[in-house]
Amino acid sequence: MVKEANDSPRNKYGDTVWKYHLELVVRYALAMATKLKADTNVVILAAYLHDYASLLNIKNATKHHAEGAKIAGQILKKLGLPPEKIKAVKDCIFSHRGSVRIKKRTLEAKIIASADAMSHFYYIPDMFYLAYGVHKLKTEEGAVWLKAKLQRSWDKIVLPVGREIIKKDRKLFLEVLDQILK
Repeated sequence: MVKEANDSPRNKYGDTVWKYHLELVVRYALAMATKLKADTNVVILAAYLHDYASLLNIKNATKHHAEGAKIAGQILKKLGLPPEKIKAVKDCIFSHRGSVRIKKRTLEAKIIASADAMSHFYYIPDMFYLAYGVHKLKTEEGAVWLKAKLQRSWDKIVLPVGREIIKKDRKLFLEVLDQILK
């Protein structure tokens, strides 16, 4: 279902979201959940569904955390998940945004927010596509936008294990952006 939304012509972010964002969020989230002994079922479901609302409609982008939590609740209820699991997944999705300050109350929510942010440092070309292809920014303007986004992302990684995993990628990406801004 999420892959279908990614591959749909209605997805204005392009079909790379699955490969360069969602799969990476799932991988990072599962690694941290395993290491920190969190609920891996909640984490995997939330990782796949956290941006689903934006894939369905770009108009949801600014509120995709809230809309996504609502949609996830409906989907998971139809699948027969227990109410406490549904609530946990919805909480992860609702609180994952870096640009909206919402308290992450559970370890699973901290994992999803961290994994989402961590993915922004890994596939540099896809982040350039977001700045220059999707948002149509000019060269320096895009570099400034990306630096600000990466700072928000770094701030959103509240788990030390997450920061440790991506610190080299962060350093490299910031060096590339600094070259643009020289």
